[in-house]
Amino acid sequence: MGINQAGRWEKFCKTIYQSVDLYAEAKKAQKNCRRSLATIKGGFRGSNKLFRQQVLSFWSRYNIKPKKMWYDLYCYKDKEYDPRYIPEDIYWRIIYPTLNKTSFRHAYTDKCFYKQLFPYLKQPRTILRNSNNCFYDGLGNIISFAQAKAILESEKQFVLKPAIYSGEGVDIFFYDKEEHMDIDFDNLLKLYNSDYIVQDIVSQHKTLADIHPKSLNTIRVISFLFQGEVYISSAILRMGVGGSRLDNVSAGGLACPIKNDGRLSDNAINRKSQWVSSHPGGTVFSEITIPSYVKVLDAIKRAHKDIPHFRIIGWDFSIDEVGDPVLIEYNGAPGMNQVSCGPLFGDLTESVLNEIFLEETMVATNVAIN
Repeated sequence: MGINQAGRWEKFCKTIYQSVDLYAEAKKAQKNCRRSLATIKGGFRGSNKLFRQQVLSFWSRYNIKPKKMWYDLYCYKDKEYDPRYIPEDIYWRIIYPTLNKTSFRHAYTDKCFYKQLFPYLKQPRTILRNSNNCFYDGLGNIISFAQAKAILESEKQFVLKPAIYSGEGVDIFFYDKEEHMDIDFDNLLKLYNSDYIVQDIVSQHKTLADIHPKSLNTIRVISFLFQGEVYISSAILRMGVGGSRLDNVSAGGLACPIKNDGRLSDNAINRKSQWVSSHPGGTVFSEITIPSYVKVLDAIKRAHKDIPHFRIIGWDFSIDEVGDPVLIEYNGAPGMNQVSCGPLFGDLTESVLNEIFLEETMVATNVAIN
């Protein structure tokens, strides 16, 4: 056994768990890709000859043969192949576990510990949190179940969400005293069991609220840490639609790429992979500039260096009424925004892939892409 390394059996068990987990992610991504291609009638559908010349030749140096379907999806918007796109099955099976410590994913992205990780970032007021069946009030004091229930009963509104196992808006509960007068707080707390957080609802900046006031419209940024520097891969504004409280595209929302200067792009993408120039509520995307956008990027560049366990991170920020960035959550296993924003690593793609595949060849040769 090497110095400061896991034991043989520990390493073996972790490898099995990781392989199964990431295999499932890769298969899910393949299924979603085929579904999206069916929606857009096959996507780009470039010729096999063009695909071999422009894509397969690029990846051959890494002994990887990606499937054509990924590039027909990613390149549909621009109608030309770009080999720098990262196929999602390759991302989940090789690139993600090489750059991010998968075994740290649940612990380090536990929403109950954001205050300890990022005390310098503005965050929604914590009303209550539960970690491993221990209740804490907003000041971090351990309290009883009865005290936790009394705190919730005293609040006019809040959002309750899982602290660890969450994503795409699943199991998020929004409470408003006027709308939920008959709620049973006892049953609510027992239903969520353990590991959840209760926070005040953020009052967002007027620019974002005017787009769709019912949802908290958030800025999703993908950053990556490479050779000691934090780079911004992409950024989108996620917006709710039709009165929904959620801004996720999977929940029917919209995602619009954000330009380097904070202006929205001309078009946003919806769940059907369609590009639209305006929100159903009337907002024209090209006329919107994200307030305090530079502050968001500065906050991310600072915070990412504090958690090098994840060299690729997805960040969700809101902008509050006074123009301050507010951290909503971060994801140590993010998607890539490639359909809406382009290749994950941009102009650094070859440098990143060379580090992963050419200097760590055992990673590439030990993992098969099915």
